[in-house]
Amino acid sequence: MNEIIGECMRRLDQSLGYLELAAGRLTEDQIWFRPRPKMNAIGNLCLHLAGNEYQHLVCAVGGRPAERDRPSEFLTRGGCTPEELLESLREVRRESWAVVNGLTEKDLERVVTVHYTESSEMENYSWSIQKVLIGTAEHYAYHTGQIVYLAKWLQEEDVHLLNWKHYD
Repeated sequence: MNEIIGECMRRLDQSLGYLELAAGRLTEDQIWFRPRPKMNAIGNLCLHLAGNEYQHLVCAVGGRPAERDRPSEFLTRGGCTPEELLESLREVRRESWAVVNGLTEKDLERVVTVHYTESSEMENYSWSIQKVLIGTAEHYAYHTGQIVYLAKWLQEEDVHLLNWKHYD
């Protein structure tokens, strides 16, 4: 496997592992808690990550039709348990791996179009597959940091979720 493809997927898998540790310790109420009305809950961010990865890797790179309802990722106020959200993220990851396993180094330069559904107000755009991979990994890591921070804030006890030693 090409180094860029492998590294982007390694980082995506690493971030998913962090989400499993952080969100897996929380209750459904905690997953859907919003610190302020205009802020996203962990559940919304998980839905958003699954939608974004699916749209970029499975649809744009893998050629599946765009089926994402981006607004609902942020408008949802509950209805999924932490485990259901994590399983959704895992399922998208399995689909992403199936797509990237077939890529070659030459494919990295190929330009694909990231499509939105007809009802979306967002405009389609075209990126190289390399840029899609890097952008998806970066986006995932950004929101993973938000989720881990909020999960640490919400947890009952003071546990280092990621087992990183921090100084007091």
